[in-house]
Amino acid sequence: MNRLPKPLRGKQFTYQEACAKGLSQYAIGKLIEIGGIERIEHGLYRSLGEDISDDECYRRAISTVGEPAVVCLLSALSHFDLTDTIPKQVWLMVPAEKRTKSSSVKLYRARDPRWTIGVVSKDGYSITSLERTIVDSMTRKALISPRFGIDAIKLAISTKKTTAHKILEMSNALGVKHRILPYIEALS
Repeated sequence: MNRLPKPLRGKQFTYQEACAKGLSQYAIGKLIEIGGIERIEHGLYRSLGEDISDDECYRRAISTVGEPAVVCLLSALSHFDLTDTIPKQVWLMVPAEKRTKSSSVKLYRARDPRWTIGVVSKDGYSITSLERTIVDSMTRKALISPRFGIDAIKLAISTKKTTAHKILEMSNALGVKHRILPYIEALS
């Protein structure tokens, strides 16, 4: 009776999804008690002992806040393997008027998000491109330390994931070339 239905294994799921698969509130409580599932936040659970992919976390976060939303900053740096820091929340760029009560999501509320510049569509979610991720992480000092961006630019160029020229092109498209150029020149 306290087994998790197959469609709910290996992913995050809501209370409504669990009920639709035949679990009662009591059964959910028992699964938490015996360590079969973990409560992430109010109404959101995940199965234990199975890895949940980053892609699944991104899709769930975007479905929580609604479209338009783009994975960005620390989550994108982690996605591109440009940081050793494991984000505790999924970082999303959203319009300035969007809000959420979800503790598993960190919002970057942008007045002018520029959805068409440096945004890549993946399987069920959108993410900032490698170059835009680096530029944003170096210019959004109120949200993230520029140290993340500096370390990311060094790593990306040394591992040949991108070039300084592509990063400069992206910074020019975003109108922040004057803020990125000194870092590029210092690395040359």
